[in-house]
Amino acid sequence: MSGYEFGVGDDMNVANQGRFHQPGYVALHLVFRTAGFLTYLICSLIISSFVTSFVIVVVFLSFDFWIVKNVTGRKLVGLRWWNYVNDDGESKWIYESRKVHTK
Repeated sequence: MSGYEFGVGDDMNVANQGRFHQPGYVALHLVFRTAGFLTYLICSLIISSFVTSFVIVVVFLSFDFWIVKNVTGRKLVGLRWWNYVNDDGESKWIYESRKVHTK
């Protein structure tokens, strides 16, 4: 596991939950979701090749998955996870969440 405490120093004010904590990350989260969906809708009108439009949509959705896992999951929600393979070859999933500090 990691040698530091995940989420220490993040001041999550409970009274300020109605607004976005970090609007830049929210916008980044929505950009690739919207891009994948709009590409799916518009590609049939612009590109006649199904394979090309499929590859473009999969690339956008791959970026979306990466953004959700590594950026918004960590910064907005406070979750992170990864796969660890030990010396015996066993695969173990490690999940961490941000510590909630109430005042």
